Amino acid sequence: MDFQRLLLGLTISLVSGVVANAEDGEPATAFRTAAISVESNPAGKRVLVDDELFAEYVIDTGRQPAVWPIHGPSGLAMTRSWPLGPRGSHEEIDHPHHESLWFSHGGVNGHDFWAVAKKGPTTHIVHQEFLRCEAVDDGSPAGAVVIETANDWNAGDETILTDKRRLTFGLLGDAADSPRYIDFQINLIASEGAATFADTKEGTFGVRVPGVMKVDAKLGGKIRNSRGQLDEAAWGQAAEWVDYHGPLSATTDPPKQTGGIVIMAHPDAFRPECRWHVRTYGLFAANPFGKKDFPAGTPAQGAVTLDEGETLSLRYRVVFYTGDVGAETIGDWFDTFASTTGE
Repeated sequence: MDFQRLLLGLTISLVSGVVANAEDGEPATAFRTAAISVESNPAGKRVLVDDELFAEYVIDTGRQPAVWPIHGPSGLAMTRSWPLGPRGSHEEIDHPHHESLWFSHGGVNGHDFWAVAKKGPTTHIVHQEFLRCEAVDDGSPAGAVVIETANDWNAGDETILTDKRRLTFGLLGDAADSPRYIDFQINLIASEGAATFADTKEGTFGVRVPGVMKVDAKLGGKIRNSRGQLDEAAWGQAAEWVDYHGPLSATTDPPKQTGGIVIMAHPDAFRPECRWHVRTYGLFAANPFGKKDFPAGTPAQGAVTLDEGETLSLRYRVVFYTGDVGAETIGDWFDTFASTTGE
């Protein structure tokens, strides 16, 4: 009976997260793995870490699906709020097509899906359905959330092509303040006939960083890539990954927090060492199609045409972190991502 009572007491202590400290008799909080979950709302799906918002998948901004808002491990915003929300500190009213985190391209069969078309039919990437939405066991302590969707790329009343995308939301660690990631895998399907992705810098997988983080805010924002190129020198260059980091807030009381965003291209995807349309004003995009607008060099890239029925697959990981992170650590993150396989 005494053993049963002891066992019950230990069980209650572990469940509550409190264990006795044998040395000083003071209670100590035991380690508890963060919990990641997903819920529906009228705009789409919300991904939560310990019941606090991590990111929201918005099915329609008026032009396309996007992920906004996105909160990092500190709880602070990791992308620009405007035009989807109120204008934040040091945010400019520019490029209204830069909607937090999104995927589009500036030329598909002659239609501009990146910016608002100045002529011709209106373009719109239209969410059709959720194919999957669930928390999964990915082998990590916290698990992950997977959201899969099907979308039509429409120019006026005409569907140009379709896509199926999978977004995986997770943690690079056990605790809620661990770096967070979004894996973005997209299959572009020439379901309606041949589809040509134009040679243009205007694309393709994009993030707009918060205003306080951009280099041009002169608050300490920096760009670096896997080849060691910095700030303006990283624009249009090829790299396995790019890191954009700096302040997450403009306040000094309490002291401003710092952090960053890393985007990495998976080595098994199409044109993994792609060019990067990353700007000191805050645009941060991986572009596997642009050539003529970028500096001369390799890979040459250029336009791509899919014959009817063909599929082109792209895979990226976006990591959101706080504090200062060295290139060696980012390299380790890249190696971990490179070891993953798409389903």
